[in-house]
Amino acid sequence: MLQPIPKPAPARQDRSQGKVIGAVHDDAWPIFLYESVLEEILDYSEEDLTRELGGFLLGGVFEDQRPYIEIRHFLPAVDARSQAGSLTFTHETWSAMHRERDRRFPKDSVVGWHHTHPKFGIFLSAHDKFIHRNYFSEPWQVAMVVDPVGQEFGFFQWRGQEIEDCGFICVWGRPGGE
Repeated sequence: MLQPIPKPAPARQDRSQGKVIGAVHDDAWPIFLYESVLEEILDYSEEDLTRELGGFLLGGVFEDQRPYIEIRHFLPAVDARSQAGSLTFTHETWSAMHRERDRRFPKDSVVGWHHTHPKFGIFLSAHDKFIHRNYFSEPWQVAMVVDPVGQEFGFFQWRGQEIEDCGFICVWGRPGGE
């Protein structure tokens, strides 16, 4: 399991640096997502409104007063099998993600995944929960769902043995002050 690294939380140092969106649960790992990464994910999500798209959330697990998740980068899922109501990460998808992560963001871990639900809303289907339980099973791994048609999005995370919806902290700017 990835061990939390001590580091001050980006939005905890100065609350003017970010905004809480949704319900951040006291018994769950807070999620910090950079505004620039959120914009990148939302732009990618709008590229095809007829089928599901997906990708990987990269970053790390850090510790301030308690462990938290920081999402610093996004990689689209290359070679994923996609239809109107489903998305499957293939062996090629995982291989491409690992190559790209190693090349561009070698210090980052896969802290979660993203996929779209065009015209379907924000929820995790039984297939989505299967993916999360089998490939994103660490307590710090999250799922993000975007409905680009309905222009809404949400996060899901582990709370005990269940995957539940949650809020996050949107941090202004870019990772590392870029």
